Amino acid sequence: MRLLLGVILVFTPACREAPPAGSVTGAGSPLRSLPRGSLPVVSVVDGDTIHVLRRGRDITVRLIGIDAPEVGWYGGKAECYGAQAGRFARSLMAEARVTLELDEERLDPYERLLAYVYLDDDRMANVVLVRRGFATVTIYPPNDRYEERLLAAEDAARADGAGLWSVCRSG
Repeated sequence: MRLLLGVILVFTPACREAPPAGSVTGAGSPLRSLPRGSLPVVSVVDGDTIHVLRRGRDITVRLIGIDAPEVGWYGGKAECYGAQAGRFARSLMAEARVTLELDEERLDPYERLLAYVYLDDDRMANVVLVRRGFATVTIYPPNDRYEERLLAAEDAARADGAGLWSVCRSG
């Protein structure tokens, strides 16, 4: 609870718009009201997790709605196309400035902030990773605002044989 309150306090003051009626933390009110590219990415962990800097604090962000294969860089078992997904995510987001959009839930069970991550050119990194075949769609309601958009990107990637869809048997 204390960490959740800290995350809410970290992000709430920066929003220019008031949260929707009936909302304590602004669910449905994206952090896209911050200036574009307002948070620097300080590191890319793998294909679906990054670290951003917010007011001097390192915040771990888990991209909502996607699951990238494990990279194996940290001693775990590497999965098919994991290293490629991690390298692509680094090329896409390392040293970038991003804007975050939150959904209904703020934190996952590992206390990472859950977000849709937007690049300076307004592309959603979550969708880019799926469409290029570096991640699959994994939806955990109630965080499903862009489920249809992500599933359409996955269908297109699968049809094109993009990334893991042409290499991995279970992908």
